[in-house]
Amino acid sequence: MSGKILAFILILIVGLGIGLYLYNSGALVKGIHSFNALLPVSSSSSSSAAGSSTSSGKSFWSFLGAPSLSSPIVGPSIPPGEQVPSAPSSGSGGTSAINPADIPAGYTAAQISPYFHKVRITGVSAASIYNYGTVSLSYNAYNSTGTIDVTGWMVKSKVGNEFVPQAVNLYDPTGFAPATDILMKSGDTVHLYSTSAPFNLRLNACTGYMAHVAKFVPALPNTCPSIPQSQLQDFTGQCQQFIQSVGQCQMPNMASPQVPQADYACMQYLESNFTYRSCFNQHSADANFLSNQIWAWTGDNIVNQYHSPVDLLDQNGLLVDIYNY
Repeated sequence: MSGKILAFILILIVGLGIGLYLYNSGALVKGIHSFNALLPVSSSSSSSAAGSSTSSGKSFWSFLGAPSLSSPIVGPSIPPGEQVPSAPSSGSGGTSAINPADIPAGYTAAQISPYFHKVRITGVSAASIYNYGTVSLSYNAYNSTGTIDVTGWMVKSKVGNEFVPQAVNLYDPTGFAPATDILMKSGDTVHLYSTSAPFNLRLNACTGYMAHVAKFVPALPNTCPSIPQSQLQDFTGQCQQFIQSVGQCQMPNMASPQVPQADYACMQYLESNFTYRSCFNQHSADANFLSNQIWAWTGDNIVNQYHSPVDLLDQNGLLVDIYNY
């Protein structure tokens, strides 16, 4: 009898070992799913309330420690901070929705930029012995609050090519404002000039005063905020008359005989209120202080004097726009 017991125990141990191997390898679970699909072992009463749970509703296999057949099979967990990889989009330019009729001749859909016709070349003029060359880029999007970084984009023609540079977005009186990438918002225009200048910048309400301290070709716009009448009411009539005679963005000629030299308060006002610094300090917080015009100088003319196309390519070399002139 002891021999039979020993043989039974040995068979039981071998059987448990085989079962454990099959479970760990996944073969048992797959077999359970297949078997359950053919012959469900348990069923819940159709009259039971939704969401109720009874022991009769459990699968027989759950008592063996197998995964619930009603539970979804999930893949490996994703570590925190990582994203599930997505399928690659069709076309390197991401322009699967572009109308084939809009693709310019000589280009394929894969060569079209995601920014196609969002930024447009709106003006081109060639340099001559009498004038500078200009290429103008504009971004106009209805009800858009986003920006497009155009620094590093290429303007290409038969003559050559030029990259859109960086520019100072907010020029402060210290002169230490760094140049940054040009971020175009809807309504902005970037003018690229073939001449040179001390720095590239977004115009603002006070930049007209810079013409007195640095040379820009073309000259910066001569438009600056006017002097409020409330600041003049305490001055003498002669002082008020002279201040009102000073043109926009102009520095007063302190040697003029019209300047009341004996009027200390007037002299002090004239010396401290007609500079870029004073204008910046008074108006930089205004909502409309920054202009939608960015001026940049490339120092090179890439526009042919004869008619030929000019291409605008994004940072990946994909076509954004073509201008024929």
